[in-house]
Amino acid sequence: MKKALITFVKAPVKGTVKTRLQKDLPAERTLRIYKTFVEETVSGCTGMRGVDRYLGCAPSDEHPYLQKMSREYRLPTFNQRGKTLGLKIVNAFQDYFQLGYSRIVLIGSDSPTIPGEFIQQAFRELESKDFVLGPCCDGGIYLIGAKQQIEPKIFHRIPWDTADVLKMVLVKVYRYNIHFSLLPFWYDVDTIDDLHFLKLHLKYLKKHMPL
Repeated sequence: MKKALITFVKAPVKGTVKTRLQKDLPAERTLRIYKTFVEETVSGCTGMRGVDRYLGCAPSDEHPYLQKMSREYRLPTFNQRGKTLGLKIVNAFQDYFQLGYSRIVLIGSDSPTIPGEFIQQAFRELESKDFVLGPCCDGGIYLIGAKQQIEPKIFHRIPWDTADVLKMVLVKVYRYNIHFSLLPFWYDVDTIDDLHFLKLHLKYLKKHMPL
């Protein structure tokens, strides 16, 4: 049984990443924050055993920063395919199922504090379920997992970057009678308020981190 963990990332081009943060922060600072999120997300998954890790890049893996991340963390890369995020997700799952993987989990870089245990739990859930979702507190999704196949219709006409993502995906999951599981709720960081909460959470984690 082959397992794959795919992390979707964008090339860090100023003005194109974390665009909702740019309403309140300079583009240069936003770019630095984005790179930090990518590095925290990728480094947090380095200790997982029995899982092949990949970096799904947009618009391509030719950006020097993404090549650097690939070398540092020994992550094979591939280019995301599709005009919408939904198509990119479906294509990534289908491509890696065809490569022989039977359990695939996909995450992004918007939840840099996601516990590694949640990702491991997602793989465990896929032993008995066909599909798994990591729900965000704001109505989004921080993780998607599937076993052996993916139903493309789940991600058709989803209004990404809105509070309706989770609700609409769940409606379709029930419509197509997919045997699924929900992980614990977590949060992502898209807005300045999210960033303020992240800082408070990191302060808490540092204070309560066991020595």
